[in-house]
Amino acid sequence: MKRIVCFGDSNTWGYNAIDGSRFSEDVRWTGLLQSKLGAGYKVIEEGQNGRSIVNADPWEWGTKAGIDYVIPMIESHMPFDLLIIMLGSNDLKAKFGLPAGDIAGSLQNMLLKVKAHLDYHLHCPALKILIVAPPLLGDDIANSGFAPFVRVPEVLQVSRELASYYKAVADQFGCAFLDASAIVRGCDVDSLHLDPEGHKILADALYEKVIEILK
Repeated sequence: MKRIVCFGDSNTWGYNAIDGSRFSEDVRWTGLLQSKLGAGYKVIEEGQNGRSIVNADPWEWGTKAGIDYVIPMIESHMPFDLLIIMLGSNDLKAKFGLPAGDIAGSLQNMLLKVKAHLDYHLHCPALKILIVAPPLLGDDIANSGFAPFVRVPEVLQVSRELASYYKAVADQFGCAFLDASAIVRGCDVDSLHLDPEGHKILADALYEKVIEILK
């Protein structure tokens, strides 16, 4: 059985923008991906609401910086065949004030840490990694409940710029890449989280990518 770990934020956890609940497994992209891949694969969810790449948000008790959790998370699920990383939406917060290049630089630092640990401590340099640029913010972010936490309209431009920087980082580390911002965006409710159709579109695209990587 091929094992796939999905490391992300609320769009991996399955946040429902309508009421803050969690979408069921048959709606979340992770669950849909599991269904499409079938019994020969195991999709492992590692999503957390509010997770950033490296920024410890004090409003989130400083517990949601992905770079602090990624190594124990990898060790807890070993062995596995593919690590999917889809992070960056929470790094768009105004309090961090980061341009797209710096957010990608945070991803670069995470990959430096992950790759070194895989190569020199866990002795599994062949583990494959897929970097996913996060979904595009919706155009109506100014009217979202999350608007007070971002700089509008600048954040829309930063969201659009992430993919090209992520692609450069993925290439640098020999990782596969998928641009989710080209196929899905934040829903009409809050312009940040995927709706059920967005989860389905993302799952379909990731299915094709996973088959290509693990064939």
